[in-house]
Amino acid sequence: MKAKRALLLSLALLTVSASFSCGKEKSKSEEKSEPETTTEAQETTEKKDKSGRGLDLSFGMMSYVEKSKKVSANSHAKSIYNSIMTVLVDEESKFGNDIVYTKTGEGDFGEKVRNYFPTDKEFEYIVILDETGYPKAVMCCSGTSRKDKVGVYGDIEDADDIRELKWKKVLDKFGLEYGKYTDIKLEDDDYGYNSNNNNSSYQEPEGYDFNDKELMESCDLAAAIAWEYNRGKEDIPVYLYGKWSKDAPFTSDLDWEIPEHGDIEYVLEYNGISVTKLFCWDTARDKKYVGDCDFGYGYTNFVDKTWDDVLEYYGYTQGEYRQY
Repeated sequence: MKAKRALLLSLALLTVSASFSCGKEKSKSEEKSEPETTTEAQETTEKKDKSGRGLDLSFGMMSYVEKSKKVSANSHAKSIYNSIMTVLVDEESKFGNDIVYTKTGEGDFGEKVRNYFPTDKEFEYIVILDETGYPKAVMCCSGTSRKDKVGVYGDIEDADDIRELKWKKVLDKFGLEYGKYTDIKLEDDDYGYNSNNNNSSYQEPEGYDFNDKELMESCDLAAAIAWEYNRGKEDIPVYLYGKWSKDAPFTSDLDWEIPEHGDIEYVLEYNGISVTKLFCWDTARDKKYVGDCDFGYGYTNFVDKTWDDVLEYYGYTQGEYRQY
């Protein structure tokens, strides 16, 4: 009996000891996890929206969103610049202003700009002009709140500083008052922007032989494809590097007859809704006949270059077409 009682007492002591040991281990584990939980709470700041759901506003996410907004603003400034240049080329005009402050859709000129602008969202913009009346820089913004970023595109020294300003401060910098838009004054461009060619006197590009019929026809084909995208009557898929079939019709009204051609490979630069630059090669011709059409800057630096040089410059591989 005594032996049985002693055995039961030993078992009871072992059970108590084991329970005490487990409790200590659990406490240590909990103590160890507390700093990690605190660190995680410090790294992520949580706020709640009106519905009560948690929003992750960590510094990394906010930094990414902020950068994305700035990139988008600069992209809109570039699109406005290209749209303005397209209108001026269409109108064979230049500005008679010292500076332009207006918004997309404002007045006759603004309506024309908006036709080429890839969004219905309204933007105010400032155009800095060179001494010949052509845009050299554009600044834009969609509003005046803290979240509205200023986009800058073109030749202006303190572009980075301007991007950090609020829109009204940008207006102050150039002596403009919010909402008081300048009257747009357009003047006839006797020589055309193409002849101005990046603010330098017109010179025929060295290496171009204007008596070379195949070269001139190649340039006509480049312009035809560009105008088909910009003014054609049918919607066609946009390829940054594509092929225009020899059997594909041209529906845009042109002032010249389309030369006979085979399949045409082309590379284009696109500003969202219109083509600004296009190179092409009629596959029935020698690769040295590169067609060239550039709305805004006239001839390019691809004089005396082959179609392989064009593809290498843009980073494309022969036959691997890239859709926009």
